[in-house]
Parts: sequence; C-alpha cells; structure tokens
Amino acid sequence: MDTPPSNVVARIPRVVRCLDAQGRPVSLSAATLVRSSTALQDLLRRTFATARGRASQERVTVAFQEQEQGELKLEYLVVDIDPPSRWLRHRLRHQKAQAQAALAEATVVVAAAVDAIGPLACATSARWSEAETPAFVDVVLDDARTVRVPRALQTGLGDEAVLELMRQTLRMFVDDDVDRMIIGKDPETPGAYHESVVARSPGLMDFLRGQPLASLVPGGTGRQSG
Repeated sequence: MDTPPSNVVARIPRVVRCLDAQGRPVSLSAATLVRSSTALQDLLRRTFATARGRASQERVTVAFQEQEQGELKLEYLVVDIDPPSRWLRHRLRHQKAQAQAALAEATVVVAAAVDAIGPLACATSARWSEAETPAFVDVVLDDARTVRVPRALQTGLGDEAVLELMRQTLRMFVDDDVDRMIIGKDPETPGAYHESVVARSPGLMDFLRGQPLASLVPGGTGRQSG
C-alpha cells in the first residue's frame, strides 16, 4: 500500500472491485496498478487545481491497497507540503475546509468522466444541451438518452491529454481482461454507500486502444460509427 502522508488536509475514500466476464474477482497486475493510479492522480490534480482556483502549496495523491483479490481501497488525498507548525490553528482549519471542498468537486468531475466514457464511446451521435443548473450540462446520446455531467467535463472531453489519462486510468480493461469495474462511493458513511459500474463494450475497448472520442461531442456534432 502507498502509505498516506501524515500532513493530510483532505481525503475521500473509494472502494473498487474488478470482475471478469464470469463475475469472478480479477487481481490487477502491478504494472496496471502503477499506470492507472498515476493517471488517476494526474486527473485529480488537474481538476483539483481548477476547483481550488488559486496557486497552492498542496498536492493531490492517491493511496491504495489491494484488500483482497480484485478489490482495492483507494484514498484521494490532499497533503500540505509545508510543515504544520508553520500554520496558525485557525488558518489550518480554513485551509482544510477549502481543500476538502475542492477535492470533493474534483472527485465529482473525475467520477463523472469515468462513468460517462462508456456510454459516450458506444453512442453513434452526441450533442450538448444546457441543463437547468449552471454547474452541469447534458449530453444527449443518439437523441434518446441524456446524461448529466459537470460542465468542467465538457472541456475535458475536448482535451486529448485528458482523454489519454482516462485511457491509462481504465487500462485494466485492456491489460487484465477486466469485464466490469464497480466503484463504491462513500464506503465509510452508513446509509450513503452506493456504486457505479463501468462495463466492457466494443466501443469502450476501441477508445481505450486509442480511437478518438473528442469527435463524439464537441460543438454539438456527432460521430457516425463505422
């Protein structure tokens, strides 16, 4: 396990289970764990920096532990690179509150990206539509299904660097024959635990192997599948 630093100012836990086509747990290879966690860290850092809205001495990291075969316990962490003794007590409390809020916002964006990639990759057309809430936007798939995502994701889906990080984050579908990835949210809050599922599909596999996704959604244009 990556040992969490002692100077953590914000944290969000997750539990991830990986299953094969028969529903059996899949133990991820060391190479996949390193590649996926590094890419996930970079995604979180990008979105956290945007949510934080200012230059900061904090950094975002991901600590993980394989609890048992096919199950990972993740912690998204914000750590302060300055020694705590340099902070007044009230300033540290304020810093922690702001960092926790920014980490929560960043986690929502990254989770929405992971959840949306499968449907976006499989759709033959997609277009953006304004939502009632300014922080969110709708993407209409095949003029039939609507998925609501954070507005920040609309920009991210047009950035090839972000898409490549997502490919690396989900690399277990390619390298370890994972069929389903189940992400458990709020595992430490009684009554609040819920799950989302990312499932293998031809469209998802095409994307993970390098086919473009940006042409599916920018500017309300669609893509015709071949």
